[in-house]
Amino acid sequence: MRKQGSRNRMTDLEELVGSIRYRSQLISRAQKLDSGIITTRRAGFLAGFITAAVFVLVIPLIIWRFIGAI
Repeated sequence: MRKQGSRNRMTDLEELVGSIRYRSQLISRAQKLDSGIITTRRAGFLAGFITAAVFVLVIPLIIWRFIGAI
């Protein structure tokens, strides 16, 4: 009977270790994602701003001049 009790403890311990390992992997992945986002945020903001400016300002100006020329 004693062996069965110690076997249950080992199973519980293995499950606990597996749970800790899984959680640490999740935290590690989240940290890597956050680091990547922080690293590229300026370039992303600049690219988004330029794209928005082209769609909102440049393209309508070109269209209005083309329509006005006709």
